Amino acid sequence: MAATALGMIASMTGYGRGAAENAHAAAEVELRSVNGKGLHLKLRLPSDRLELEAELEGLARSAVERGSIHGGLRVRVLASTAPTPDRTALAAHLKEWRRTQKELGLESHDPTLSELLALPGAFLTASEDVKTTRAVRAVSKAAMKSALNALRESREREGARLARELQRLLKKFSSHLARTEKRIPRAIANAQSRMQERVDAALAKVGDYERLDLTRELIALADRADVREEVARLHMHLGGLNELLENGGAIGREFDFLLQEVHREVTTLGSKSADSQLSEQVVSMKLLTGQLKEQIANVE
Repeated sequence: MAATALGMIASMTGYGRGAAENAHAAAEVELRSVNGKGLHLKLRLPSDRLELEAELEGLARSAVERGSIHGGLRVRVLASTAPTPDRTALAAHLKEWRRTQKELGLESHDPTLSELLALPGAFLTASEDVKTTRAVRAVSKAAMKSALNALRESREREGARLARELQRLLKKFSSHLARTEKRIPRAIANAQSRMQERVDAALAKVGDYERLDLTRELIALADRADVREEVARLHMHLGGLNELLENGGAIGREFDFLLQEVHREVTTLGSKSADSQLSEQVVSMKLLTGQLKEQIANVE
């Protein structure tokens, strides 16, 4: 079988990182993807940026069709206002400090301002202006797009390797199928010869009334010895698999479906054939089908 031109396919395994910055904020996104039956996304966002989740997931779903993707967003605001001390909270901390010293019988002394400001809740949460919020949204989206592009490139590099391996395995399968097809006339002739011997022996023992049943059984045996239909369907399925590799794209599900059909035909071929050389080819084709399924499990 001549090597077919390979289209672009993508692995479901990859890594991508993207960063973006403007005058008000900077963002960084890291993505890792592994195999998955469908598309599963899990993004970790800062607690104050959860409103971005739906939009970032939408970008991912438009760029990737299959795989389990885990990632995270980090945001840094560059132009923030100085934090304002919460005087009420500081007063409460000082009061509690003094009460605790008294209850424990400790020498009384007040904390320094630095000590008070280091306590939880010492500062008011500054409200973010609209300009900064928009800037964070813009850099987050830009970083996500950059990470998705890097992830896609990573998956496509691995996909190119998988495509070559799939093509190699299909070529080996085709070679075994050609040997099977070449062997069929001899296998049928041998089966007919053995059958004739059994017929002659059987006819010598049965009466006329049993000949019809015997004839029906012989026809069924002759049909079982002929595996040309299975071979023809295997050629058809191989053609479909090679065409998928030529066209590229998200071929994983369709390729796997055709492999199930290939496995079914190979199994039927093995059950029908009593020829040892055909059986050897069947074993080889079953092994190759398993290897193909292992590889296509990684393809988008």
